[in-house]
Amino acid sequence: MELVIALAIVMIATSGVFLAFRQSDRRALHNASLQLQADLRYAQRRAMIEGRRVGVIFEPALNRYRVVSTRPTVTLRTVYFENGVRLRYNSFPQLYFTPRGTSSSGFTIWLYNAGSWQRLTATVASGRIRIFDITNSRTYN
Repeated sequence: MELVIALAIVMIATSGVFLAFRQSDRRALHNASLQLQADLRYAQRRAMIEGRRVGVIFEPALNRYRVVSTRPTVTLRTVYFENGVRLRYNSFPQLYFTPRGTSSSGFTIWLYNAGSWQRLTATVASGRIRIFDITNSRTYN
């Protein structure tokens, strides 16, 4: 009887640790998505303020992206994905916002971490950037 109780306690503790670990992975993915969304909006605002194209260049091999201003090309910000978050797919390796605040093309970016996916999309006309949590089927504006 004591052995059964001890095994039950170990199983409950193990499942609690596993769930906490999964929540940590999802939180890291969500935080990375929010950071990327903020940096895309930052690039959009800088393009409107400076009156020139400002872009985001993705470098999946280095697990990072850079926010750059054109003419002359200057890196404004470099951000590394951390905590196991990976860039899985983006429709274009470089995204640029025009002085009107719209993107040069619509885009879709997929981020992945431990079985969870989030998709960031933007439309050409508005430049609006939205996050879709594919794992939980939620949308964040």
